[in-house]
Amino acid sequence: MNEYKIKFSDLVSETESNIYNVEKLIYTRRYNFLPKDFKIISKQSIVILYSLWEGFVQEIFQIFLKEVDANVCSLYHLNEDFMLSQVESSFKQFQNYPTKESSRKKFHNRLNEFLLEDNHELVTNVNCQNNVEIDVLNKLFKTYGMEGIPYEWKQYSHPNNSLRKVMKDFLYYRNNQAHGNRVTADVIIEHSEFEVYKNVVIDLLYETSNKLEECLNNRTYLKQTRL
Repeated sequence: MNEYKIKFSDLVSETESNIYNVEKLIYTRRYNFLPKDFKIISKQSIVILYSLWEGFVQEIFQIFLKEVDANVCSLYHLNEDFMLSQVESSFKQFQNYPTKESSRKKFHNRLNEFLLEDNHELVTNVNCQNNVEIDVLNKLFKTYGMEGIPYEWKQYSHPNNSLRKVMKDFLYYRNNQAHGNRVTADVIIEHSEFEVYKNVVIDLLYETSNKLEECLNNRTYLKQTRL
């Protein structure tokens, strides 16, 4: 088995195990929390779950990008979206263009040198825009040469909520709790609510891993040769 497959599998298993441990800790009543304590702790379950999901996405894409980097020596071998993302990640000036003439010249000279290089080391950090809802995840898939996950996917379709709706609600809960929104101060996250987001995260752990593995196997991250 390829090393990246082992790393993918280990990361999925570790993240899934951590999720079940959080659930066990908070919702099995093994610690007999007082009601006021349970209210506080239950709200943090969503924040913890989201952090596990976000950390997983960052780490598994880093594994993916390091594997691509080990097999590709030049940006020009990558598909167009992938190459563009690497250039923009290497030069933050694209997001904040210099105002000083000397800084602009320095930027353009360095960019020209970079583009003329034969060998490039890939940037392995990914930009999740401070959240990993489905549109952000699908943008990453598209960048690296994969199909996105449909909004209507598996059980996340009519009459149930779509995947996009579930993930937006998940982010909404996380943001409200993480930022101390007073409107939700009295909210208790029941076990049934936690399970909804636990299940969608676990489904996405496996789907993300499968997509990245297939991409590496089929090398769809490469520039496609036109016949």
